[in-house]
Amino acid sequence: MDATGPAPAASADYALASMLSPYVRGALEHWRGPWHIRRWVVLDYLLVYIVSGNGHFSVGDDAFDVGPGDLIWIPPGVLHEMRGVSATMFVAYLHFDLVHDAERSPLVRSGARYPPGPHPDMHPAWTAQPIAGWTGLLPVVNGPAIYALMRQAIAEHRGARRALRVSGLMLEILAEIATGLSAPAANAGAHWPAMRRAAERIVAKPEALDLKSLAADARLSETHFRKLFRETHGESPREMRTRALMQKAAELVLHSNWSVTQIAYQLGFSTVHNFSRAFKREIGISPQGYRRTSNPIG
Repeated sequence: MDATGPAPAASADYALASMLSPYVRGALEHWRGPWHIRRWVVLDYLLVYIVSGNGHFSVGDDAFDVGPGDLIWIPPGVLHEMRGVSATMFVAYLHFDLVHDAERSPLVRSGARYPPGPHPDMHPAWTAQPIAGWTGLLPVVNGPAIYALMRQAIAEHRGARRALRVSGLMLEILAEIATGLSAPAANAGAHWPAMRRAAERIVAKPEALDLKSLAADARLSETHFRKLFRETHGESPREMRTRALMQKAAELVLHSNWSVTQIAYQLGFSTVHNFSRAFKREIGISPQGYRRTSNPIG
């Protein structure tokens, strides 16, 4: 039970997700020698991740060098040029639509290039943020996480080709890009992976919060770690721990036969009173009341 409902940011994410039905038509990762794709346009979206090697790209009016870890987003109809300048280069890419169109999407050939100008099969203009603002070299701080998802999408597209699975992976990729471009991620910078791992560890096992270990993993002092964690995630490690702990408690109250006292001690509370107070503060109702209202027959 959530007395407050979804946060505004979450509501915006749901609204964006409801607009999307990604369709992948081309996916590959491979080695290249020196290569050059002249300045042209494509009719769909193109996402490129540089695994190794170096090159020089241009997207629209921006020209930039690329190297390992760089992520490039090319919208439909935008003039772009790609050149690999190193002896070898390993590149991953996805050609996709944000929204599948049963009539238009199958007609577009993966990687086909066109002169600038209108085309009847071009992906319709996309205006919803934040995706509408993405173009060129994206300054994400979580490139490896995005690449890991891209590899899954490539393998699925070229293997089993389960459309729902591929579409779901594309949604994950879009969400990961949005995360990597967010203000908290940018603020954390090089420490973002450590801040993310710390949050994942807290959520996975909130009853075992160990600030010293989390700070050591991030190679930060405890004071700096707590400060950067709050700036990154919008709450302190202890606040995240309490929220995750109460979510776990709610599951145990609802789906286990343990007494409230047993749950309190299992989750590390010294008294059932402290547990009940924390539960009500987070969930909005006492553990006993939550169990009764959620299991009216039990």
